[in-house]
Amino acid sequence: MHLLILGGGVFLGAAALRSALAGGHRITVFNRGRSCSVWPAGVEVLTGDRSADLSALESRPGAAWDAVIDTCGYVPADVRASAQALRACGRYLFVSSTSAYATPSQVPVRETDALASAEGIAPDDRDLKHYGPQKAACEAEVLAVFGSRALIVRPGLIVGPGDRSGRFSHWPWRMAAGGEMLVPDVAAAADAADAADREPLQFIDVRDRGAWLVRLIEEGAHGVFNATGPVGATGPVDTIGWTTLLAACRTEAAARGLTPATTVGVDEAFLLRNAVQPWSELPLWLPSTEPEYAGFNRVDVTRAAAAGLRTRPLRDTVGAVLDEGMPAPDDKRRAGKLTRDREVQLLAAWAAVSVPPKAG
Repeated sequence: MHLLILGGGVFLGAAALRSALAGGHRITVFNRGRSCSVWPAGVEVLTGDRSADLSALESRPGAAWDAVIDTCGYVPADVRASAQALRACGRYLFVSSTSAYATPSQVPVRETDALASAEGIAPDDRDLKHYGPQKAACEAEVLAVFGSRALIVRPGLIVGPGDRSGRFSHWPWRMAAGGEMLVPDVAAAADAADAADREPLQFIDVRDRGAWLVRLIEEGAHGVFNATGPVGATGPVDTIGWTTLLAACRTEAAARGLTPATTVGVDEAFLLRNAVQPWSELPLWLPSTEPEYAGFNRVDVTRAAAAGLRTRPLRDTVGAVLDEGMPAPDDKRRAGKLTRDREVQLLAAWAAVSVPPKAG
């Protein structure tokens, strides 16, 4: 097939491109030319700005591509323009987000759940506080043009090599740095020794996600899919929790000759009292006691698993992150995360009120 990737230069777009090339497909990419200047042999590059100049796409024959993979649509005005310009293509796969749902409080989160409303938000509004509603509105634009030829994929957190957010990567990096390491003690909050793994974490390696996008196109899939992990060899039965994640980080750090950190479990109520910001300052952590987050890491991926989604072992993802190297303290991927100085202060305050602090 001849595939068009909107984006294609970084992270998910680059992963989809590599998978498509490995599958023997012809590839055209359309982007601004800022993130990548050297492309694999055989990749056709069209330069343009989807928010201002689609002439490179509009000049091509209407059915030039069998399918479009849109990895970088964030506002409905842009997505409407690209969908209309490419309406003669065979199919349009739009990468949305689980943030498009109206609320993550229901358990589990299913594809049929209500979406966030973008009413009152301008179609070209790029304010990230409107990210979820705008993603939902983008889906509507694709469906309006492509109908049954549309594919909507709603991922959760995408992680692994090349991740520019640093959310997942924070934990392998911190484990590899050694010393005493603050971790959220969800087991204490739930009053159960195994609660750290019963309180799930969901994310997907970008390489698994990119390969699956191409597979969906190849197999003629249609409709809407949640897409996160883990998904085991026989379906979505595996669970990753804090205990599993930290063990993988510890093992992979040690395998590279590093002395892993000693984890200190800190009560969630203490973290909240000390204004530790969930998800941003302490990545991946959402208070297990807050009902509004109940479904955030309980997204139903049954439909995606039936369509062939599978995820690699956690250690593979952790190892790939560590193999990219440790970022400098001022690396933008560390921005907003828990600093070492604040971590030391919090651990000292926790030690003063806990008898004794949990260590492992």
